[in-house]
Amino acid sequence: MKKMIVAIIGYGMSGKYFHIPPLYTHQNYTVKYVMTTNQSRIAELNKEFNPIQIISNYETALLDQEVDLIVIATSNDVHYSYTKLALEHFKHVVVEKPFVETYKDALELYQLASKNKRILRVFHNRRYDGDILTIKELMKTHDFGNLVMFKSRFDTYDPIVNNAWRDQNTLMAGVFYDLAPHLVHHAIELFGLPEKISCSLFLDRKDALVDDHFEMTLFYNHFSCFLGADKLSRNPGPRFELVGTKASYAKYGFDQPDCVHFKTNEHYQQSGLKSILSLTPSDHHDIPIRLGTHYEFYDKLFRDIEMEISFDEDKNYALDVIYIMEQALISNALEKTIPILKIER
Repeated sequence: MKKMIVAIIGYGMSGKYFHIPPLYTHQNYTVKYVMTTNQSRIAELNKEFNPIQIISNYETALLDQEVDLIVIATSNDVHYSYTKLALEHFKHVVVEKPFVETYKDALELYQLASKNKRILRVFHNRRYDGDILTIKELMKTHDFGNLVMFKSRFDTYDPIVNNAWRDQNTLMAGVFYDLAPHLVHHAIELFGLPEKISCSLFLDRKDALVDDHFEMTLFYNHFSCFLGADKLSRNPGPRFELVGTKASYAKYGFDQPDCVHFKTNEHYQQSGLKSILSLTPSDHHDIPIRLGTHYEFYDKLFRDIEMEISFDEDKNYALDVIYIMEQALISNALEKTIPILKIER
């Protein structure tokens, strides 16, 4: 079976921690290029990942006929243009989130991918987190009754505004663009598109230039999802909470390990994090938290490319996430709850 030749464009945190590890030793991929101009990162790549070639311009990867897949792990401002160029050069594409600003742009890129018979995939790796996998399993195996509420949060304590892109006034910066894609993806994968949405963005920290806190509510029929993130949580509540008329579940803290790039014989974390199913205020049950399966992202991508799939659920989720986030910003600007309308694919 022919290996897929890969070019990784960008080698910041995402390239280093989320893309190189699962791809470099994968039996179905060969990483040919990494694009970066940072000298310390170049030295690291040469030491740790020889014989990967370091390139300084995007054109090298685009024009190389050997390259099958381009992974875009750059700053957000070039996600749209770099994705479009890669598809125009008949490459398969993985692009980091946040993907693009508008549903219109996202749909255009997916239509181009379809026209050129290539797969475009947004890197929604958090769908493979152990805690969300645990929740999916619980919803299949336990009777929660009628669901009343779902909470998903990314609360941290990071009180100092720094020079990272997330804190600067640049395209798609801020906590909303950084973390909302994960939380929205969880909600729509579990429950589909809501009927209404409300969202508010805040600048809580001293000297904040962009939002560092958001609160979003997705309204379903007799059920609501509360999604949010902030940077000043000294005593954070549950990472996830699911409440029904017959049972509730709460999980605290972030998965340990954060990412699992290689398949193991272990199925559950040994983190000791609080994970409780409650039937009454006095009837509680410890629930083992599943180990993440992040390696499945690139395993699945390879299979889908090889099989030339016609239906791509990942595409639909990615489009739904962009649409919901776009509507959330409209809600924030109008300072009111707005309806979610049907959208065209």
